[in-house]
Amino acid sequence: MPEASFAIQGYRLGSIRVESQKVRGEGGPLYPRLVIPFSLSFKPMKVTKDEQEQEIEYVQNYTVLYFWGSLSISSVKPEIKIADFQSEPLLHFSEEWDSDYTIYIPLDLPRIEYLEEIRKGDIGVQIRSRALIAKHPLVPVGQRERDKRIQELLTIHFDLPVEIPQSHWVDKVLPGLGYGKVKLIEVPIPEKIVPEIFQKALRELEEARRYFVEGEHDKVVAHCRGAVEQIPNTLTVDLSDIEKPSFNDKVEGFLKQHLSTVLADSKRNSLRTMIKATWTLSSIPHHPSPPGYFDRADAEAVMLLTTALLAYVGKLLKRREQK
Repeated sequence: MPEASFAIQGYRLGSIRVESQKVRGEGGPLYPRLVIPFSLSFKPMKVTKDEQEQEIEYVQNYTVLYFWGSLSISSVKPEIKIADFQSEPLLHFSEEWDSDYTIYIPLDLPRIEYLEEIRKGDIGVQIRSRALIAKHPLVPVGQRERDKRIQELLTIHFDLPVEIPQSHWVDKVLPGLGYGKVKLIEVPIPEKIVPEIFQKALRELEEARRYFVEGEHDKVVAHCRGAVEQIPNTLTVDLSDIEKPSFNDKVEGFLKQHLSTVLADSKRNSLRTMIKATWTLSSIPHHPSPPGYFDRADAEAVMLLTTALLAYVGKLLKRREQK
């Protein structure tokens, strides 16, 4: 468990601990924020003073008022600052020992998407923080009443590195931040398509989106091919005059036999070209190619094209049914 200690005048007052598996996202796309629960351990200082030729023990208490600081991404070099934060008032008195608190770090969709662009697997963050601490007057050991008057205000600084596993980041943090609940690419997505085959295409696209979040770009492209392949299978196409129809033959037959009533010839020809080109590009992972052949920009472009094609064909099918 990541832990950072802090001291005043050489005395270790306590520590702050974060369990990476408890980090979460919340607020969704409208108010995304990273939620970091932490445990604070704090203890008073024992002070021995000579008074009237005898040693008297005193207790020096402190109160942690609040934290403030910044969150940086440490899994890339140089480290990148991503957000500032300030805790709610803690008012943690040193004799309270261990207590649990929470830091809320505001984010927004551009910063979340930037994090995803630079993230490679697990994500390492660095919490660089300062704490405002109140120092209280000394009280003799054994005295039950504590003097909580503020004698002095102090600040301390600590750095806390936290490594968040990819599985936890993808499954628990990103959904709470609203990443994936909004469209990654601004194209309309049809919600209700009657043919089951088209639903299969949409499931392939959802798989592509899932792998996009996980950074598996080759798999993104491969699932986009699976989605595009379903387009000419949406409705039955008569290809009895072709012995071994290719994908191009299926696309040609589908467009001519089922969409000629809703598309002019020039539009139909253009759509055929786009479908074939997207299928050809997304077919590369199914042939011998080095792992990692596609990067994030490639995967995003193929997913954009595939999503746009499915949205457009889905609307054309709806229009055809309404005629």
